[in-house]
Amino acid sequence: MPLLKDTEREQLRQLVKACLLEISKLKIELKKCQKESSKSTDTESIHIKAVKDELQNKIRGRDEEIARLKTIINGKEEEIIELEKIKVYFDAIISRPKKDLTSFQSQIYELLPYKEDSSENLYLQLKTMGFSELSNENFEHALRNLERKGYFQSRNNGKINLWKKLDRND
Repeated sequence: MPLLKDTEREQLRQLVKACLLEISKLKIELKKCQKESSKSTDTESIHIKAVKDELQNKIRGRDEEIARLKTIINGKEEEIIELEKIKVYFDAIISRPKKDLTSFQSQIYELLPYKEDSSENLYLQLKTMGFSELSNENFEHALRNLERKGYFQSRNNGKINLWKKLDRND
């Protein structure tokens, strides 16, 4: 094997040095790029976290708004139910009296439920509907008249009289 001449050897040595120098420069540049990359990754992750937090706050705010609106809707539904009850009462009060009843007797007949109940409970129901001036005696007198005309039926249950509204389609 022929030996390399000194000049060739020197050139090869300088080439290896140049390559090693270039490799170390590239390593330094690689480290700089890695540092910058990690900094930008940290910045990006901070930005992503901030955007994520902002979106979560918006979602939380919207959830609170939805809950508030559901509460309002439920309140309105309760108001509607109450207004529908009032409408039924109003319709009963302004309806034409039955032909053989006075308007007061007809209102009592229309407003009271079909279930059997004591005269005290029926009286309290009318009082809560707005018949604040109605006395218990007048109410019982009206019930007896309604019974006599076939609109109510009474039965004695020991100590109390129970009244039941009869279905009349006159």
